[in-house]
Amino acid sequence: MPQQPSPVLPNDAFFYRSLQQGCARLQLNTGIISHVVGEQYYVVESVGCDGAFKHGDVFPLNDTWCRTVIEQERTVALSGDSGLLAMQRHPLYQSLPLQAYISTIIRRHGIVWGTVNFSNLLQQHEAFNHADIDYIEQLAQSLSQWLSLDD
Repeated sequence: MPQQPSPVLPNDAFFYRSLQQGCARLQLNTGIISHVVGEQYYVVESVGCDGAFKHGDVFPLNDTWCRTVIEQERTVALSGDSGLLAMQRHPLYQSLPLQAYISTIIRRHGIVWGTVNFSNLLQQHEAFNHADIDYIEQLAQSLSQWLSLDD
């Protein structure tokens, strides 16, 4: 089966600033914007990852925490005691033991384009609230609008 060509990934300061602001607002140390094409997860931008995730990195979608977000096309917010139990059951928990994770869909022209997510490793975070979920969903909407300007 022929491989799909790699997509052109936007590289803009708006993405970086959005992730910096999101990390500060949500008090989480890692932020990633991804573009998903088929079963491939492309890192578009990242902050606070100590170089672990860089622009252009590609991972099988099944090997990411965002898989559930893409499959269900909805916001996933896991933190606090109940969230930690759910995260510990995730197949990636052993290799990437997140203590808090919040992610939602980015759409372009109404079609799933990728995700924006924020997380913490090794540090417990209190449960996400409605304001946190509203924040990330509004951020995703802003990113979606920015992507549509590129047409």
